[in-house]
Amino acid sequence: MAGPAQQVVISQQALAKKPKPWVLTTPESAIRSYLDWTSYAYRIAQSEVATPTMGAKQEVRVDSYLQLNLEKSRLIDQTLDSITFGKPSVEGTHTIVPAKERWTYRYVSIKTVDKTLSGPYSASYDDTYALVKTKKGDWVVDDVEVKALGAVK
Repeated sequence: MAGPAQQVVISQQALAKKPKPWVLTTPESAIRSYLDWTSYAYRIAQSEVATPTMGAKQEVRVDSYLQLNLEKSRLIDQTLDSITFGKPSVEGTHTIVPAKERWTYRYVSIKTVDKTLSGPYSASYDDTYALVKTKKGDWVVDDVEVKALGAVK
């Protein structure tokens, strides 16, 4: 993770909410794993825990978003409420998957355990996931185009 070292207080409950091991065997399972592990990374301020689910470009984006939140002395605690996948477009080792998502999220303090700074909020998105198949045969999220449907705080 980039950026200056900071004292971040994480609750034991947040650490214990570790997602199930990632499943990268299909594009859809890889997207779900990416979302689960990225959400966990944001909640515990450790972007590297999610890197097996994504390509290098997404690693930079996820880490940058985490750094932005740390600069604001907060973390995001987000929950995927629903996801619906559209028809994938597969071309060999590259796949594009459209998705509709609904999330609930809040911002929590990095200084006081589990203190809500703002929220909860809800947000909906139309996303387009670009995935690539690795040499090991795993699908990973290489890029995400996000279109918010309404306001996002």
